[in-house]
Amino acid sequence: MGRTLRWLSILLVALALPAAAQQKPAKPDAKDKNDDKSQIEITADQGIEWDKNNHVYIARGNARVTRGQQTIIADRITAYHRGEGTNKSDIYRVDAEGSVRIANGDSVMTGDRLVYDNDNKVARLTGRNLSVSNPDSHMTARDSIEYWDEKRLAVARGNVVLVKRGEEMRADQVVAYFEPKDGSEPGPKARGSSGKQRVARLEGYGNVYIASCKGYAHADKGLYDPNTGTAVLTGNVRLTRGREQLNGDTVEMNTKTGYSRVIGGTGQVRALLEPNKDASTPEPNPTGRPGAPSCDDNEETSSPGTGTKKSR
Repeated sequence: MGRTLRWLSILLVALALPAAAQQKPAKPDAKDKNDDKSQIEITADQGIEWDKNNHVYIARGNARVTRGQQTIIADRITAYHRGEGTNKSDIYRVDAEGSVRIANGDSVMTGDRLVYDNDNKVARLTGRNLSVSNPDSHMTARDSIEYWDEKRLAVARGNVVLVKRGEEMRADQVVAYFEPKDGSEPGPKARGSSGKQRVARLEGYGNVYIASCKGYAHADKGLYDPNTGTAVLTGNVRLTRGREQLNGDTVEMNTKTGYSRVIGGTGQVRALLEPNKDASTPEPNPTGRPGAPSCDDNEETSSPGTGTKKSR
């Protein structure tokens, strides 16, 4: 999470203060703060411990670690460093337990337990209430969520659900790739994922389900761009729009326009139409989520030329 010397300066000041003052370690002056954007600040309601022999720092009670736009909050935070007297005298791992919350720019991750590998810049969350959210999307999982900071990607496992502006994706496992919110490429010297981000691409594996007011589909695997609405589904694909169902090995679809087509594949392609039904009538709640907005309230459904007949 940062440089050991910065941790040492803050923690040594905290340990030198009376117990009642340990809740608020001394803050660096303005000059230091501006000169080193990686500076770390740590606070804790119940104090901070420094185990010099084992090279461990422990902060208890509403513990908070902040560096720039990145903040970790938990009931208890433990940081491990490699020890003094070497060139590798830095923090290599941070554990957080109890009501964990990680804020990075406008993105927030939550869970019960966090293990952060500082060497590889990987955070792994487990426990209950696992989620990653930003103003544009919200993703939950049952088993774990990993976030690879410098690679700008998250891996969610177990009953994954991602919701974004009336669209939804579910799968056994989802890999989400992030990019700057304006869609630009990160600069050649950019590292990490600080700042505002958006989901650039999603990969779903196992029991994949993608839904919007233009229809919904089931498949074994799905590649999805939530910004354009383009999705490529493979393996036992079943695409449903209104009263129309399309089955195939590989299907390309667009959740925003309703366009779809079968591509490639070796199996038989079938289009199943329920007779005497209006195929252009959208499902009132295609995602099946309680409280999901009605398709009548989605402005995209009224766009000209986006009916299901376009894919014929």
